[in-house]
Amino acid sequence: MGWIRFLFRFPLVLIYILSGFVLVILLHILTGREWYLGKHGKQMVCLWMKGFARIIGLRVHVQGTPHEGLLAANHVSWTDIIAIDSVIAARFVSKDDILKWPVLGLLPKWSGTFFLRRGSPAAVNRLNAEIVQALQTGSTIAVFPEGTTHDGIEARKFFSAIFQTGIESGCHVQGVAIRYLRDGKLDEVAPFINGVTFGQHVLKILMAPGIDAHLKFCDAFVPVNMDRKVLAARLHKEVDEVLKEGNDM
Repeated sequence: MGWIRFLFRFPLVLIYILSGFVLVILLHILTGREWYLGKHGKQMVCLWMKGFARIIGLRVHVQGTPHEGLLAANHVSWTDIIAIDSVIAARFVSKDDILKWPVLGLLPKWSGTFFLRRGSPAAVNRLNAEIVQALQTGSTIAVFPEGTTHDGIEARKFFSAIFQTGIESGCHVQGVAIRYLRDGKLDEVAPFINGVTFGQHVLKILMAPGIDAHLKFCDAFVPVNMDRKVLAARLHKEVDEVLKEGNDM
């Protein structure tokens, strides 16, 4: 059955991604380069990601209320982006390696993703300034402060540098706990780990009978009189506690 699912889903994925390019180009022409900032643009992002989730068999279950501002989530898989964006239209921070991907690198670029060039303090400072401005003008920014993917059993250390943007912008910040479950246990297919290539993991996802992503949005708050390390520690604790609760998600 796995190969039958793959042969059914893979052509749909290709067609859907192509439709995404066409849609982005049309929105770019009709509403401007920053089409994703407007109300209708944000609605379009959520609708498109919901459709993408349906095609790849990703079912998204939500607890809590998402709030505009800075979202800090644990990172399990590339499907985290689809799950979050199907609930609230967020702009993500990604390594600039994605820009080198043939064709696929263009879609996040045209959809408001921020790209981080590692090893350049000046580039990091410019990026932080751009994120602060975006937060202050109504964008929701989602970050994965662990810096890598893992199995989702617990939250890894949250690197604190990115949280300076939440403090300087004066916006709400919110932790997001992400787990993938199958029959009440952690799903072994969903995590993008152990040296598996992107292509291999896409194959595993498309062959699976379905993936259940459970998102818990913790209480949002405005960090007042708080430095970035304290903020990172608080958000990490909130997310980690939810992951370890397990059955309460």
